[in-house]
Amino acid sequence: MKPNEFARHRPTITAKSRALWGTVLATLILATNALALPNDREQPVKVSADKLEANRSKNLSVYSGNVVIRQGSLQIRADRVEVHGSAKGEISKVVATGTPAHFQQQVEESTSPVKARARRIEFLVSSDALQLTGEAFVDRDGNTLSAERIDYDLNSEQMQAQGQSEKKRVEMIWKPESKPAEDGQ
Repeated sequence: MKPNEFARHRPTITAKSRALWGTVLATLILATNALALPNDREQPVKVSADKLEANRSKNLSVYSGNVVIRQGSLQIRADRVEVHGSAKGEISKVVATGTPAHFQQQVEESTSPVKARARRIEFLVSSDALQLTGEAFVDRDGNTLSAERIDYDLNSEQMQAQGQSEKKRVEMIWKPESKPAEDGQ
């Protein structure tokens, strides 16, 4: 695909596009084919922050101070969220930082929301990649993955997690599946 063709397929910087990256984050974090709740994408995007700085010449919007982004069951909480764009106004990168930054979204009516946190959550649009860095943690129904860094490739659906040292190793905890109760017991 030629660069100009690729650029036409990337999202533009709009409120709807900002919400879409959150939906993409949910898909990346899950490592499954599960989708968000059906009506999440149809819900309005609500962004609140103490401050917004937008610089069209640099194609950068920065929300800071108790940033909360919501769309349906999707919620992102961070100290700061940067939306980087190209000269054509297309999103190239979204970065949420905090102590830590939080992400959550319910993917099925009958389950708990998927929750993730890290000091830095970065979504690279051109490569469809998610990077959770700094005490990264993902929880789905009590099954957890923690590492210093978790990288996720949307196209290949591959995940890599790495520790930083012997004290900061990768840890995955899977709960055993509940066995159905037998009749009469």
